[in-house]
Amino acid sequence: MSGKAVVFAFQIKQAVPVVVREGKRLPFFAVEQCVFDVSLGANASALEVEGSTVPESWNKPVEAVLALQKRPAVVLIVGQADSGKSSFCTYLVNRLVSQKCRVSILDGDLGQSDIGPSGTVGYGTTAKPITEVYNLRLENAYFVGVTSPILALQKVMQGLTAMEAEVCQRQPDFVVVNTDGWVSGDIAVRYKTELIKELKPDVVVGIQVQDELAELLANMQESPAIVVEPSPALNQRTAEKRKALREMTYARYLKNAKLQNYPISQLTVEPINALPRNQEPEKGLLVGLYGQGSKFLGIGILREINQTRRALKVQTSVSAKPQRLVVGKAQIDEKLREVVQA
Repeated sequence: MSGKAVVFAFQIKQAVPVVVREGKRLPFFAVEQCVFDVSLGANASALEVEGSTVPESWNKPVEAVLALQKRPAVVLIVGQADSGKSSFCTYLVNRLVSQKCRVSILDGDLGQSDIGPSGTVGYGTTAKPITEVYNLRLENAYFVGVTSPILALQKVMQGLTAMEAEVCQRQPDFVVVNTDGWVSGDIAVRYKTELIKELKPDVVVGIQVQDELAELLANMQESPAIVVEPSPALNQRTAEKRKALREMTYARYLKNAKLQNYPISQLTVEPINALPRNQEPEKGLLVGLYGQGSKFLGIGILREINQTRRALKVQTSVSAKPQRLVVGKAQIDEKLREVVQA
C-alpha cells in the first residue's frame, strides 16, 4: 500500500493486487519501508525473512545472457523438480525486459506447465515484467498428451524443437527454455544431453541443489553452462500438490467447456488407431485440438465414441472447428481431476 517492493526484479505498483496461486510462493523484497495489505486464502501463509531470497549468483547468468550478441539468443534452464527453475525464468525475463528486450518463454515442463495446459509444450512472449510465467498468454503449443517426459521422450523433443524453430522465426531478442525436473539417472542424462544438442542453446543455466547436475554438465559439449544456487526459500511440493497444480491448468483451459460432436470423417485423428474401441470410454482421455497446420486450438476430453454415427463427443472450450485431433494418454474425470493410474 506504500513504500517500494520488488518481485523477481519487478517493481510492484502500489495498491495493485498480486495474486499468488495455490501451491506457489512469491518473494516480495522491500527496497524501503513498506505497508502490505495481505489477504490469505485457505491454507495460505505469509513469512517475513531478513534479506533477499533471490541468490546473488543469479546475476552472473543474467549478465552473460545480456552480453550475447546473437539474436534471438536461446537460454536453456535445467534443474531438478522444485529447484526454482520457474522462479529463475521469471527473474531472468524481468531483468531482460528492463533492458527494452522482447523475450519469449518456451515451457517444456509437461507435468508442471506454466504456459499452456499440462501435457503440452507451449510458449508466450512479453516485453513487460511479470510476477510469474503463468500470467503470459499462450501463443501456440505442441500437444504431447502425457505429464511425464519418460512416457514420450521423442515426442517431447519433437515438440520442443518445433516450438523453438517457430518462436525463433518471430524474432524475439531472447528465447528462454524451461525444462522438466528429470535430471538424475542414465536415461535422464541421455535425454537432456540429446535435448541440448537439438535445441543448441547459447547458454545453459543449471540450478544445482547438491551435485545432481554433475553428470549432465560433464556430458555437455556444445553449449557453455553456468551453475547457480537455488533460492534459500525452496518450496518442496508433494506429489498431491503437483497433481493439484496440473488440474488447475486443465480447469483454466476447459473453462465454460461444452460437449462438441465431431464426425470422425471430418477429422485427422492421431495417432492412427488411437481411439478406444468401446462406445463410452470409462475415463476421459485428454486430447489436443488443432486448426490449420500446427495451430494449437486447445485441449478437450474425449467423453464418448459413437461407433454407429462415427462421431466423437469431446468436452472442450474450443469453439472453432478443429481439423486435427491428437489423442493423449492422460485421463481426466468429470470434475477435471486426473485419474491416478493403477
